[in-house]
Amino acid sequence: MLTELVVANLVIVANARLLPGDGLTAISGETGAGKSLILDALALLGGARGGAKLVGPHAAEASVTAVIQVDAATAVLAESRCGVPAVDGQFILRRRLAESGRSQAWINDQPVTIAALKACAETLVEIHAQHEALALAAPARQLALIDAYGGHGALATAYRAAHRRALDLEAELGRLDGGERESLKELDFLRFQSREFAALAPKAGELATLEARVRLLSGAEEWRALAGEAAAKLGDDERAVATVLSRYARKLSEAPDPELAAAGQACIQALEQVRDAAARCADAVERLSGDPGELVRAQERLDGYYQLMRKHGDGEAALISAWEQVDQRIAALEGLDQRRADAAAALEAARAERAAIGDQLAKARDKAFAKLAKAVHAELADLAMPKARIALRRTRLAIPGPEGIVDQEIEVCTNPGLPAGLLGEIASGGEASRLTLALAVALAEHERTPVIVFDEIDSGVGGRLGQAIGAKLAQLGRGRTVVAVTHTPQLAALARSHYVVRKSQDAKRTTAEVKPVAGAARADEIAEMLGGGKAALGQAKALLAGTAGTPA
Repeated sequence: MLTELVVANLVIVANARLLPGDGLTAISGETGAGKSLILDALALLGGARGGAKLVGPHAAEASVTAVIQVDAATAVLAESRCGVPAVDGQFILRRRLAESGRSQAWINDQPVTIAALKACAETLVEIHAQHEALALAAPARQLALIDAYGGHGALATAYRAAHRRALDLEAELGRLDGGERESLKELDFLRFQSREFAALAPKAGELATLEARVRLLSGAEEWRALAGEAAAKLGDDERAVATVLSRYARKLSEAPDPELAAAGQACIQALEQVRDAAARCADAVERLSGDPGELVRAQERLDGYYQLMRKHGDGEAALISAWEQVDQRIAALEGLDQRRADAAAALEAARAERAAIGDQLAKARDKAFAKLAKAVHAELADLAMPKARIALRRTRLAIPGPEGIVDQEIEVCTNPGLPAGLLGEIASGGEASRLTLALAVALAEHERTPVIVFDEIDSGVGGRLGQAIGAKLAQLGRGRTVVAVTHTPQLAALARSHYVVRKSQDAKRTTAEVKPVAGAARADEIAEMLGGGKAALGQAKALLAGTAGTPA
């Protein structure tokens, strides 16, 4: 329930504090006094568009705060939608509008987006404006109400999921069919690329080895000559370094002087290294005298690497990765027929599932609506529309829609003998308002919205009917807050709490005040609603006395 509503500097409302609580709260006042601003305040908490024009002259900003008490189930639902948990079983919704047009929002003192505020408020507050019948005219809204009444919301969710799967598979199959020709062209080109890769068959680490080998083979004659000369100079002939070093090593190692003997040992060690170098050079002479075609083959393979790298990226890693991607894409395209067959089979199964769930959902809605219609007819009889009837128009759809496979829409016949029309085609605003109320009362136990607001739902009705509407609103207010903006004294007399909006003006400023009335002040207000005067005051007191002890 709405335990507190605080409005500050909203257009002509400087400050207002309402404490509605449980039951029916009436808001009355002369036409143009500013009653609609209370609805505007709640609409702002529901995410309605704000702006600088809503900021009054009393401060640099306008603000609205609502404290709403909720049960455990509603708290969980609201948190799932806005991401902010309830605190002590309540949500505090707050919105601020600055003169600059900037808007800020909070839930339980946590800053949130306007979208999050709206998601939370939609769970907690339901506003029925004078043209609410237009909203009820939307088939999706009607089906949502029927699903809530029948308790098969999970079935409706399952249908929407099945419908989404079918649509996705239809789109996938369309892509496969439409892209088949282009895919075949792509497949031919990819196979050509794969053959190029396979001809080279690049291997990790080979490029660097090839580049080094080509550099070596390109100067093979020069390096072979140098190696031969080095082998001769270092080798074992008469004047070679190894021969001379061997002689010195032998003689010095026999010297009695320790230093000379050590020099001899050093010569022996150097002799081993010289002989090793000579052997390596001699081996190089043999190796570099090999197949003269090796350079040609190595260069050709290296050129193959360079050619593919110009197409597919620098480095052998890029080549190997590109080769893998080409082969993967080929595998995917080669499986096009199988993928198409799989998609077609999956689509057939999804359509069958959607049809089965849709049929089940349509039957559940028929059953729920039959029960709902009886409850609505009983409520309409109390609201001076005893002959009015609602029915469910059913048309099987050629193409399943997002809400079902059967188009189910509420139609109304308010006068016997006249043709029934769709809910949005009701000509009388009064009839539409009463039908809205009848539906709300019938659905009250299935939609536990904590706060329900009606804007002049009694517009254009007489006193007796106004009293009947007030009684229904009071009934609807059991365990929640119902706020009714009204001009009907019989309705106002049935409210548990009553607020009056009065406008005052001077030469410079217009201000609206929202004040609670009780006791004698309330009787005076209802008397004014009745037309004023002593007789009206007596009637007002009689109305209030007649509602004493009436459960709100």
